[in-house]
Amino acid sequence: MPATQAISRTDATMSTDADSDEIRRATHDLTCQHDLDGNILTANAAAARSLELDLGQLCTTRLQDLLTADARAGWDSYLAAIKTDGVADGMISLRTASGRVRVWQYQNALRIRPDGTAVVRGLARDVTDREEALRALRASERQLRLIIENASDIIGIIDGDGRLQFHSPSTERLLGYAPEALAGRPLSELVHAEDVDRTNEFFQDQSSPDAPVRTIDVRIQHADGSCRWFSIIASSVVRSGKASSTIINARDITDRMLLEAQLEQANRLNSLGRLAATVAHEFNNVLMGIQPFADLMQRPSVSPEMIAKGASHIANSIVRGKRVALDILRFTNPAEPAFTPIDVNEWWQQLEPEMRASTGNSIELTVSFAHPLAILADAAQLSQVLSNLISNARHAMPRGGTLAISGRRGRPGESFAFGLVPNAERFVYITVQDSGTGMTESVLQHAFDPLFTTKQNGGTGLGLAVAHQAVKAHGGHIFVESRPGAGSTFHVFLPATDLTIVAQPAAVQAEHASGRILIVDDEPFIGEGLAELLRDPVTAVAVAQTGVAAVALARTFRPDVAIVDIRLPDIDGFEVSKRLRAGNPEMKILFASGHGAPEAAAYVDRHTGFIQKPFEINGLMAALATLHDRSRS
Repeated sequence: MPATQAISRTDATMSTDADSDEIRRATHDLTCQHDLDGNILTANAAAARSLELDLGQLCTTRLQDLLTADARAGWDSYLAAIKTDGVADGMISLRTASGRVRVWQYQNALRIRPDGTAVVRGLARDVTDREEALRALRASERQLRLIIENASDIIGIIDGDGRLQFHSPSTERLLGYAPEALAGRPLSELVHAEDVDRTNEFFQDQSSPDAPVRTIDVRIQHADGSCRWFSIIASSVVRSGKASSTIINARDITDRMLLEAQLEQANRLNSLGRLAATVAHEFNNVLMGIQPFADLMQRPSVSPEMIAKGASHIANSIVRGKRVALDILRFTNPAEPAFTPIDVNEWWQQLEPEMRASTGNSIELTVSFAHPLAILADAAQLSQVLSNLISNARHAMPRGGTLAISGRRGRPGESFAFGLVPNAERFVYITVQDSGTGMTESVLQHAFDPLFTTKQNGGTGLGLAVAHQAVKAHGGHIFVESRPGAGSTFHVFLPATDLTIVAQPAAVQAEHASGRILIVDDEPFIGEGLAELLRDPVTAVAVAQTGVAAVALARTFRPDVAIVDIRLPDIDGFEVSKRLRAGNPEMKILFASGHGAPEAAAYVDRHTGFIQKPFEINGLMAALATLHDRSRS
């Protein structure tokens, strides 16, 4: 009989082996001894509990019978290592009495007893929970790796300096850059030059530990030099109370942006027919308001009173025609906002007299703006938005009513039932609420549609469309709530600012012009009429109907200022101004146009201005005075 079988299994369970007792007393881990046939000779209670056996059962069991199939396949290798090296360590899987699998991490050593019997003394630790956690972690890592490697969006990590610490493989597919080409590179180097400032501001704000998840749409340069539009969602990673990095998810939205632009263009083209009909209707009414009084004023027996009355009606018709033309120009050729900090309360003080005059005596107007309140906006466009909303309210209250205007700063985390406003604290929130007739659901759905109107006496249907367009151009939001008989409320959100508010410019007093003025306009009646209005003992006026004629005339007339129509039949007004300035670099130029001509903004400087046709003589005088003051500064 082999030496290992010389010890009784029953006696072994009650062994008084000093070393074995020492091990069992000294550790909370699992201990056992087995012979080279795998028979378990001794074990402690912790080992029995791990395997869901009592100690007596465990010490009458062969170790191989407790192993899982995979572990049993390595039994011979284990014994060979023990016999050769005298030690063995590693991981082993065992099955409990209930069939569950436990994992032990063991360190075993071969000992020879005084009687020559070979035994293996083992010290183990049940690491099942740890191994299961590691397996779950590895599975999670595999899943995460699969997601990142196969994601259609770009996933990246940006450090506190704005540099790319990591970017997913989709970057090469979407932007054409090899992985090593972007490592440690500032994201701002990839952003289109026009988007860099707002992108830097976006990520600077995102560096705050309490920054919410936010989104920005920017253009990013492709490796081939083209640009792609991406919508970037950014979330801060906070460690020890500080934002250590930013995780971004960037989705290519180029096709969507192109499609939206195409749809917008298609909608504009589809609106041309309605626009033509609207313009014809409105201007026929304007002309009809002028025609009878023009006929009366030409009669030999007309009285001075009738002439004065006719002139007044003609002037009112011109104002109406100007409003129609400007609405159309603002919608079809919108100007880019000229952003400046605006103190809302000071701005309203200047606008209030005009707005109260437009509402009349039958409408009670109340206004409440918080102090302080500042908006980053184009003052003229902001005034137009409010004017259009007030005009809409006035038409909704033909018998009078109440109109309440209020404004305050949005609050962090604030939400609204009428629409989504991300990061409300970044906006000034303005409401315009009337007690008018309200809108039905079908009308409400088309409130901001161009050329849509419910006015019985006509209208272009562009007032709310222009307001919506201007608010969107400012990066803001506009919504409307309304019910029939319960009035309407417009909710406007415009970018807030905490910058020092610049003083509002003082109104320019219209004074009569003086000096030598050259009028360049291809419409003879316009040139002739302006010349008669401007010419007096201290002001000399000359008129040219083409650009070439104006340049030739300037050589002998030597004007101080030229009023130049932008659209001329031979060369445009910008080329005329360059040729005039070649002879007199200090000549003041006032561009005039019946078109919306935002391109004139590129030419405006201290010696150059712009005025929109049609204009009254007081408006022309004010523009000339402003140009004169700028040129002297």
